[in-house]
Amino acid sequence: MVILVIQNYTIKEDVLYLYLDYNYEFGLFTKGKSFFEQLKDFLSNKAINFKGKKIVLIASGIVIGTIFLNNNYKEYQINNNTINDKSYINEVVLNDFNDQDTFTIKVDDNTDITYEDIKEEQEEIKEDVNIIQNNDKQEIDVNEDIKSIENNIKEENIIIENIQENNEIETEIDNNINKTMVTVYRSNGSILNIELEEYLIGVVAGEIPASFHIEALKAQSIIARTYTLKAIKQNKKLTDTVSTQVYIDNNEMRSKWGNDYDKYYNKIKEAVLNTKGMYITYNNDYIDAVYFSTSNGYTEDSKYVWGNDIPYLKSVESKWDIGTTSYTKEVFKSFDEVSNILGYQVNESIKIDNIVRNESNRIISININDKTYTGINIRTMFKLNSTDFNIEITDNGLKFITFGYGHGVGLSQYGANGMAKEGYNYEDIIHYYYQNVQIKTD
Repeated sequence: MVILVIQNYTIKEDVLYLYLDYNYEFGLFTKGKSFFEQLKDFLSNKAINFKGKKIVLIASGIVIGTIFLNNNYKEYQINNNTINDKSYINEVVLNDFNDQDTFTIKVDDNTDITYEDIKEEQEEIKEDVNIIQNNDKQEIDVNEDIKSIENNIKEENIIIENIQENNEIETEIDNNINKTMVTVYRSNGSILNIELEEYLIGVVAGEIPASFHIEALKAQSIIARTYTLKAIKQNKKLTDTVSTQVYIDNNEMRSKWGNDYDKYYNKIKEAVLNTKGMYITYNNDYIDAVYFSTSNGYTEDSKYVWGNDIPYLKSVESKWDIGTTSYTKEVFKSFDEVSNILGYQVNESIKIDNIVRNESNRIISININDKTYTGINIRTMFKLNSTDFNIEITDNGLKFITFGYGHGVGLSQYGANGMAKEGYNYEDIIHYYYQNVQIKTD
């Protein structure tokens, strides 16, 4: 094996060229081994396939000696001194004979090597070394060129990769710029950051029956998007409850729809994505995109609910709601319950009169035991579905019969579904429930 003094080697035409460490002193032992012991170890290395009889020693590019081998010998001679060591090194000739006139080295019984032979051999060796060194240099130059080309290719590849990576980053940035993110404060205390269209799937799923006609779901998607965009513009906190818009996640959808999850999820996703980017404006501003479940046959004018006379939130007929599952409901309250709600004792002698209704037949005001309440007051206190209600006095309490479900302003969801079943599309539905508005697309 190559250790310490022997740094490298080359084999050419049965000649072994050994490249030595020029700092090595041949008279010294290194780690317990002399140069010749190291040479023996080196020649014993099975990885070196050398069968010749000549070894040339080179240090720093200069030939410093030649070693002749005879495989028949079991000992070698160094400067006529015999060292008892089993090896096949026969003679070592170092370049310390240049001042001598002549000498002869005996290789074996039949062969002598003279000074002139050595000099001639040395010249041939120098030529061989020069050729090897030139070849090595050319090979190094070629390798350097190859390495340079490879480095250039690597650099170009890195540049290409960087360009591709930058393009991907820019594309991702562009996509993110085009995406609107929504923050939802959930009832469980968590905060959800979600892309707008994905959020709208959860809103539509939570706000309107998935069994409704696809055109009604499209109308709901555009209305929900408008509501969301205006809330974001006004820095309004979005929750997952009726205080803003109901939102449910995939797990809640699965629980709600069961085996119909895939069918309803894909249906709502289609409605949302087919109307992607669409929103409703009035005078180039987002509308108040309010909606509710079911009317009493007419939607409500905004001024009766919130006190604001909004031009596009006027009462319109909504005949499609009549007779639907949520159109009417009965609620019974015992006199004890009524007393607790009103804050004073009542019984079967309770007096209810002076009921005032508006154009949509919803109650504006009502007197109970000579106290005046708004229809909204009574609806809120007794948790009624609508402000369109009748009250019957029984022996045990009050029976409320309600018509419609919700505040009644804006789009009626059951009305929209009825329109869609009659062939109206989402644009027709929106323009019917919101007057003189525009549907725009980003």
